[in-house]
This record gives sequence, C-alpha cells and structure tokens, in this order.
Amino acid sequence: MISLTELIAALFPPTSSKTPTPEQLAILRHPSGPAWVLAGPGSGKTEVLALFALRLMYVGHEPFQKEPVAPHSILITTFTEKAAKNLEDRIGRYRAILVAAYPTLGVIDTSELKVGTLHALCNDILQEHRAASYQNVRLMDAFEQAMFVYEHLSAVKSDDPADVALWSAFDYLFIPRDWQPSYQNLPSKWLRTTALVKLFNRIAEDRVDVAAMYKADGHWRRIADLYDEYRQHLKNNHRCDFSELQSHFLSFLKTPLGTSFLKGTPGARGGIKWVLVDEYQDTNLVQEAIYFEMAGHHHHNLVVVGDDDQAMYRFRGGSVECMVTFDDACRVYLNMAPAQVGKFPLAGNFRSHPRIVDFFNEYITAFPSMNQPGARVSGKKAMTANSGIVGDYAAVGILEGKTIADAAGKFASAVADLVKHSIVKDPSQCCLLLNSTKESPRNAGPYVEALRQAGLKVYNPRNKAFLQQEEVQGFLGALLAMLDPSGQHIPTSNDLSQFIVDCRATYAALAGAHPKLGDYIQKCVKNIAAHKDQFVDTSLQEIAYLVLSCPPFDQWHSDPVRRVRLARLTALLESYASMPVLGNLNVQRGRMKVDDQAPYAIVAGWVRTFYHLFFGYLARSGMDEVGDDEVICPPGYVPVMTIHQAKGLEFPFVFVGHLSEKPTVGDAHNLESQMAAFPGNPHRVFQLAQPEVRAELDRIRQFYVAYSRAQYALILVGTKTHVANATGNAVPCGPKKGWLSQRLINL
Repeated sequence: MISLTELIAALFPPTSSKTPTPEQLAILRHPSGPAWVLAGPGSGKTEVLALFALRLMYVGHEPFQKEPVAPHSILITTFTEKAAKNLEDRIGRYRAILVAAYPTLGVIDTSELKVGTLHALCNDILQEHRAASYQNVRLMDAFEQAMFVYEHLSAVKSDDPADVALWSAFDYLFIPRDWQPSYQNLPSKWLRTTALVKLFNRIAEDRVDVAAMYKADGHWRRIADLYDEYRQHLKNNHRCDFSELQSHFLSFLKTPLGTSFLKGTPGARGGIKWVLVDEYQDTNLVQEAIYFEMAGHHHHNLVVVGDDDQAMYRFRGGSVECMVTFDDACRVYLNMAPAQVGKFPLAGNFRSHPRIVDFFNEYITAFPSMNQPGARVSGKKAMTANSGIVGDYAAVGILEGKTIADAAGKFASAVADLVKHSIVKDPSQCCLLLNSTKESPRNAGPYVEALRQAGLKVYNPRNKAFLQQEEVQGFLGALLAMLDPSGQHIPTSNDLSQFIVDCRATYAALAGAHPKLGDYIQKCVKNIAAHKDQFVDTSLQEIAYLVLSCPPFDQWHSDPVRRVRLARLTALLESYASMPVLGNLNVQRGRMKVDDQAPYAIVAGWVRTFYHLFFGYLARSGMDEVGDDEVICPPGYVPVMTIHQAKGLEFPFVFVGHLSEKPTVGDAHNLESQMAAFPGNPHRVFQLAQPEVRAELDRIRQFYVAYSRAQYALILVGTKTHVANATGNAVPCGPKKGWLSQRLINL
C-alpha cells in the first residue's frame, strides 16, 4: 500500500500539466459514509471517479483509510457502456504508472472491479449467484420487449371496446394524428403495444404500488391487471426486460443469497464495501433503492457523482429529483441527518473560456423557475473558469440573420473562415448543436445545405428518419426480394404496405445499378426453390451478412454514417432471428422452411409474421436514429449533432441553433404526475412542480448542456426575431424578451 500523497506524486509528477485541485483532493480524502459530489460541466468528474477507485485499492495508513479495499468489493456504475469502458481504460493507464513506481502494487488485480452500467451489473450478478428468480431467463432488449407485448398481452391481442376508456385516460401517449379518444375505434395494435411498454417500464422504474392501483379502480385497475398479466407471461416464458431486471435485482438483494453477496462470506471473498455512481442526476427510484440497499451494509459507503443542471433523460425514466434530494434519501434509507452526508462541489471548469463560463452560469440562474425550492440542489456554487484559456476576444457571440437561411449562411461562412485561416486544425473541431438534426427546412436542412455550398463535408447521422435512409430501405428490400420474391404476402395495411413497397423499390434501383447484388438475390431465390418442404440451411442473420457483402453495401462500410445505420439494422435482425417462436421456446424465428407448394418460396406463415412483427415494429415504433453512444465524428467533417448526442463531449468551437425552442410537456411529465399517486415508498415522494414547469426546467437544462460544450468560442445562431425572444418564452434565449441580445456580441 502507499499513501495518498505518494499516489498523487506518482500520477502527477512536477512535469505534469495537471494535478488534482483542492476540491478534488477533498473528495479523495472522504473517509466513509455517503458522499454527494456536485460535478459541474468540465470539472473532471471522470478523473475524480478514477482517482477515488485507485485510492480505495492502493492507499492505506491514512486517517481516512487504514487498509486498501479489495477491487472485488468496489462497484462502480456508469450511464453508458462507453463511459464504463473509458473509466476502465483510465484506471488501467494509471495502474500501469503506479505499478512502475511501486512494483509491489502489481499483485492488486484491478480487473476485479465491478464496473459497468447498472443493467449490465445486475444481469451479471444475478447470473453469477444463480438467483432463483433469474434461472434460465432471457433478457430482452427494447425491440424484443415490444415483440413480446405485441404477441402476449390481452389488450393488444383482442379488440375489446371497453378498453377505449383505458386508452382515453392515457391519450397523451399517442400522437393526435394516430389516435384520439374521439375516434370510433381502438388504437392500432402497435400503438397499444408502444403505450403498454411505456406504462410497464414506468411502473417498474418508479416503484409504483400496484396494489394501490388496484384499489383506485377504473383505468388504474385495468393497467394493474395488465401489468400483472405481463409479469406472469414473463415468468412463464423465462423472460425479463431491462426495467424488470432492476426490480429482480432489488428483490435479490433482500434474500439470504443477496445478503451474502453484499456482506461477503466468512473465509471467502468480502462483500460490497463501496458503491460509486456516475451521472446520478439521471437515476430513477428503483435504481436509487438498489444503491442504498447495496450501501446499507458497510458504513453506508455510497458516493454519487452528477449535476442536476445537466439532467436530460427524464424522457427515458430519469428522475433528477433523486439527485436534488439525495440528502433526504440518506435520511430515509440510512437514518442519517443531512449534516452527516459529505457534500463536495466540483465547481472548477477546465474546459471553457472564462466568458463562456460566465455566460452559462448566468443562464442557469436567470430563470425564476430554476430558483424555486426543489428545482436545483440548494446552495450550489457557481462554476469558476480554470481552463487556462485566455484572450480578450468575443468568446460568446451571436450570428443573426433575417431568415434561417441567412443565419445558416453566416454560420457556414464562419466555419469556412476558421478552417481557411487554420484557427482550427480540422473541421470536426466546429460543432453545430440543434434540438433536431433532421434535414428539413425547419431543422438542420438550411445549415447542412449552407455547409455543403461552402465546400464542407457534413457528419449528420440523424439527418432524416432512420427508415427513410437509402441503405436501410435498400437492405430491407434486398431481404424481401429473397424471402417474398413476388410480394404476394405484403400486408394490406396502408402505412405498413407503403413502407414495404418503398423498400422494394429502393432495392430494385440498387440492383439495377449494381448487377452483382441482383444476381446474388436471384441465385438465392433459385436455391430456396430447390429445397421444397425443407428447412433452409442458412439462418436469417447469416443471410443478412451475405447481403451486406454485396455491392453497394460492402462499399458503404467505409462511410461512417451508413456503417453505423447498417450495424444497427443487423443488430435488430439478429435480435429478431434469435427470439423463440411463440409457443415453442426451442425454435428460433430465424429458422425458415420452404413451402411444399409452387413456387417453393419461404412458407407464407413465416413471411407474414416477419412482415407484421419485424416490419410492423420498424414502421410504427418511431425508430430513432443511432444512439448517443455510437457517434464518433471522423476527421474532415463538420459534426451536426443533437444536444443529447453532445452530452459528455467538448469542442473548440460550438454553434447552437434552434433558439426559438419552447418547453413542451411530454409523456414523461404526465406519467410522472399520474404515477406519483401510487408511491412504492411513501417516504420518497417528490413534491413535483406542474408538468409545464418541469418541461421548462428540462429545456433550460438541455441548453445549459449545449452552452457548456464549448472550449474557445460559443456562437448562437438564429434570426433576429429568435434572438430578441419576442414572445419571452423561448427558453434558449433567456427568461424574458431581449435577455440574450443584451448580453452577447453580434458577430
């Protein structure tokens, strides 16, 4: 073991350009018990997490730590798998330095750290300990969960007119053009499926009291019935979804086997002694309960790191209130007074020019709603500029135009000038952030067109709906040309049939331009016909990869945008193909049989199911573009990103558009309000503001994240009307008319 001073000296010698700040060192000296780390943007929270883990494993003979902690007794959760990998890599790099300086430390195996997303760790631990409720269980992703609900739930399988009352109570889960209570019929089966998935996930994540739901009667009793039906189907079919996985794990922790995992076994491995949580602002109530249950056995050693001002995932079930009221959670779960909770601000910003820091500090506190009790962690310190970036220049400014096209032209000219004069080394150092990057006239279209006219390449993987992409439709059409050559099984549903027709047409165009593709598909059709009344030797997922080896798909692998989309599509196909057939758990859907009747194609039942399930899901699930974790802009391109994509990233020059965005009450706000009537833990009931207020807070946080991505310059882009905030309720421009234009320089 070594001292903390020795650890810091080895990792940050005098020649190093950085060293832990007093704020960071205070966290590293935290002795035990819960710690509340309020890490603002650019404050080095990943660094602190890595150093804290190293301190636990290597440091001893200190007032705050007598003996090192075994790596297997430390559990660290991150929000994404990418973040977990980055944290492990950083710990690994630092370990190598420490072992080089102190070879005896080499016996400590840091690979035994439990690092990952909470979902991944729950799954691994339940399997490792052979939890009774998780024996031989198949964990479903979101795609398979939707398939499962579609095929099993009575409210989807049957068209009971009595359910109109149920769906009318949750009409906000539907887009008005898709379904409204005034319609004479029920929502479509896929619309019902999507709504039920949202409801079931929210019930699990919010730890809703289902028994209390039953007593409420009416539509609440119906939802409680359906939720119990869903859970019974999961049990009967040995399935679990990601939300239920957390409930399984929480229940496991309270069993004798779970207690043994937490406390350890005498003479064997020790239990969990420290729990570290990253991005705690996006935690939900069932996750909160898990963390406190794990921390309840060894001195309450729970360290949570996050920033309530950067909470952006309410729409995915996150409850920023868990972060804001962490001290109250310690009182409820651990019987500890707020004064006993270590509260550590990380308020030094190592990313941005001082004027950028001043701007986003003023922005987040300018709104009256942000200053209401419960909106933010009380007593938060303002961020301070520690980046070392200096210079008396307009680090924060505005590009105004009479129209969006005019503003977009000025934006593209600015980027071109930065590249031309070598102010940036590569176009990828200039990023445009928008609320939506669809290339339509109201969204990214004018900006992307202006960049291209300026001779700049654009990286915009979300440039239009996923299913409208040429490579997506062409790939799906190629599969259909093989599996249903004549198109005789195409469903009659207008929206679904049109999507299928579009896919087949896109394939036909590609096959005409690339004869090798068409020749290969025809060869496969003939091969299938030669095996009448037999199972096809090649599975669906294998066929998919063979198609991808044909032109133009093989050439598109070099395109970073197309490659990501095709990878996502093949992952969905693999998931579908590996799913068991309804009623036969031993047969996978990817196994296909040839009909015994001419024209000897794949049997009609298989093809129809493929259309209704796989294509039905794609067409009606609102398939979003590639996930936030997958975006890596290649050199030579200007990245156009959503603000959510940019979370955790930084760029030398950041341009932010969509300044006219207003707060929008969404599904999550309404579900939160309604589910709050049935708290699973009556002692953890949040005093929620009205949905409209929460929507405003969420929009403020979203643009706070956007504004804090910039290193050297933050440039807002919009029309004169947008910047003036004529209506006074366009959140990106501040709390009132003229707020923005009074503070920033017009460039």
